[in-house]
Amino acid sequence: MVEALRIWASTHISPSSTLVQLCDVQPMQYFDLTCQLLGKAQVDGASFLLKVWDGTRTPFPSWRVLIENQILEGDLNHIRRLQNLTIDILVYDNHVQVAKSLKVGSFLRIYSLHTKLQSVSSESQASLSLEFHLHGGTSYGRGITVLPESNSDVDQLKKDLESADLTAAQHSDSIYQSDHEDSYLTLSSSGSVSLYEVERCQQLSATILTDHQYLEKTPLCAILKQKAPQQYRIRAKLRSYKPKRLFQSVKLYCPKCHSLQEVPHENNLDVILRDGTTKTPDTKLQNTPLYDSETWTTEDQGGRKVVIHFVKHNGILPLSNECLILIEGGTLGEIYKLSSEFHSIIPVKSGPEDLELLDLSVPFLIQGRLYYYGCKQCSSLKPIQTLNSLAGETSWIPSSVAEVLGVVPLQHVFVMTFTLDDGTGVLEAYLMDSDKFFQISASEVLLDDDLQRSMDMIMDMFCPPGTKIDAYPWMECVIRSYNVTNGTEQQICYQIFDTTVAEDVI
Repeated sequence: MVEALRIWASTHISPSSTLVQLCDVQPMQYFDLTCQLLGKAQVDGASFLLKVWDGTRTPFPSWRVLIENQILEGDLNHIRRLQNLTIDILVYDNHVQVAKSLKVGSFLRIYSLHTKLQSVSSESQASLSLEFHLHGGTSYGRGITVLPESNSDVDQLKKDLESADLTAAQHSDSIYQSDHEDSYLTLSSSGSVSLYEVERCQQLSATILTDHQYLEKTPLCAILKQKAPQQYRIRAKLRSYKPKRLFQSVKLYCPKCHSLQEVPHENNLDVILRDGTTKTPDTKLQNTPLYDSETWTTEDQGGRKVVIHFVKHNGILPLSNECLILIEGGTLGEIYKLSSEFHSIIPVKSGPEDLELLDLSVPFLIQGRLYYYGCKQCSSLKPIQTLNSLAGETSWIPSSVAEVLGVVPLQHVFVMTFTLDDGTGVLEAYLMDSDKFFQISASEVLLDDDLQRSMDMIMDMFCPPGTKIDAYPWMECVIRSYNVTNGTEQQICYQIFDTTVAEDVI
């Protein structure tokens, strides 16, 4: 029944958008192929070989399935004449019986044919070849149909076969390889991963995937030829990375407007906070049902006034290690001392009718040594009295505080550029991650010398100083491609995601 439907569809339905000629195929692609059968042979109990052509030439040399000539059914001399225009297709499982029944010389439509790019190494050189597989099953219409002579695609195929360049078809594989290799490979005896290394290396990866394990690996040379957006699974080595000073990789990211900004330096914070000390606290805004207020006058700086508002819990002042305080007129040094005594601190100023957040250039919330920042562009600030809705809570969760105060919180993230090399090509991928890739929190790494040393050790493991790249460990990653417009120019960029450093590496 399925075969009858295919025969009917080949005559009555226009060609699928996945119909591709051999000259246009790419690695890691599923496509439909219209072709002529030149030869066939049994390979083993589970697979069968079809030798076909469509009059065009693949962008990579096609692999050759090793079989004895005496078991190949077809005109051997004709096949040799067309050696560089033919491809070998391995057919599996339920398609084997159909393949056995095919007559040499018939015109075929093969549905959902799969290409893979493989490295083939010898003692003298390494090269790439394109494999063709028709997997078992019938998903996505997978199968083989013999096209009737009346099919319009057969008429076009005959024209293509008659006009094929038979002189080029007889060139040797080695000449063909050298003609095309340069546009796909980035090989170097000193500065790149050798294809021999790709072929022989079976070592475990220094990184693992947290999702998308179903994706097949794609060579970088194939990725660089494809359009965005797409997702890929790759296996490569880290040639280099930026920035080299790892503390410079930590940025603040807004998940709403996707902006990135530098983490403010303490000197800049101190300037903004000291500017806030010049504003006179409004005594009318002190001692409310939400908080009790105390005022201190400093002995220096002309008797500067500092007001601390102690936020109540269900109308009662909690212990200091559970207490949120609001500080008006405090310096960075004073806030630093208070943060070791109180659970949370919010820098504020007196507004016309209520206390307000001081400035989103400084943290909207401080808990110990952790500073939480908000996005100036996306936040719609609300008065401090809105904290009443949290006054019954036993802890001050940063996301909850941000929400009631109208703050869109910024995330601490690592932002790095990795130059990846798999022996077939070199690609720059962007990493933006808060805590999953390194399994180290970006918000804490700037505060902890041990975490910084762990980061240094991980990067030295990826790129061992003083060694050649062939000795570097492999990294298995998931990357996504996306388009970026810069003025009038559009370029494709790549980002690493759903990948983490292996636990035995950390």
